[in-house]
Amino acid sequence: MPDFKLESVARAICKTGGFEFGSGIAEGSFKETYQVVKSDGTRLALKVLKPGSSPERSEREVEAMQRCTHVNIAKLIVLANFTHESQKYTFLVEEFMDGGTLDDHLKSGLLGRDAVLDLGAALIDAIAHIAAKELVHRDLKPANIMFRTAGGAPVVVDFGIVRDLRKSSLTGSYLGMGPGTPYFAPPEQLNNEKMLIDWRADQFALGIVLSLAHLGFHPYAEVGDDPGQTIARVAARAGPAARFLDAVAVSALPILGRMVSKWPVERIRTPNALLDGWTKQKTKA
Repeated sequence: MPDFKLESVARAICKTGGFEFGSGIAEGSFKETYQVVKSDGTRLALKVLKPGSSPERSEREVEAMQRCTHVNIAKLIVLANFTHESQKYTFLVEEFMDGGTLDDHLKSGLLGRDAVLDLGAALIDAIAHIAAKELVHRDLKPANIMFRTAGGAPVVVDFGIVRDLRKSSLTGSYLGMGPGTPYFAPPEQLNNEKMLIDWRADQFALGIVLSLAHLGFHPYAEVGDDPGQTIARVAARAGPAARFLDAVAVSALPILGRMVSKWPVERIRTPNALLDGWTKQKTKA
């Protein structure tokens, strides 16, 4: 279970802001998330940033959410600062997703071909919107894909490590690995090859997500691999496993294989081309 250390802060924000405190939802590297309720009964997500979090990263997260206006991207409602026991905190209020995460959904079983095609189309449209704003999400994974309602459309959340291609990188060039969740990151992100990072990093991560949702295994995972071995294969650009390429051929999802290519130049060049190719797969079953 998450170790919520900022609950007293969240409760104080609720008392001042007129929210009813609900419960803790998630605890991450930079923030803690709580469910709160407005006076009209509307549930919201309250995110309290941890003291010491990079103000530049927090600023970029907020700017990114404000720039993105897409049905498949979470909406930022409030951004403010709050002082509690002489400590200043930054908090965000976002819409609450009632339908859980993709992680939650996959506990009931893998998605069939039609379902993964629908999921992919919506998420490709979302990352195309993000790319058009010259942003790279860099942390697409099942836990960061939520649903407003059970059975509803997917929504991309958590822009905490977003890369703004219009601005200088916040990641030190001396670091051996860039920020992100290693199991879903492309080689250029794992190896901190900043000059290679663009929207195709999100394309790679989404390819991993859709592969796990439909096939149940990581494209680079050989039988018997643990997660660390799989990550090492990605970082070394070993290329997708033969069993993965066989599986996408059987499912008639060739674009999925391109999405997880080891080099960005081998992936689909533009978001529109990816969406077009993905949509055409619906007629190839």
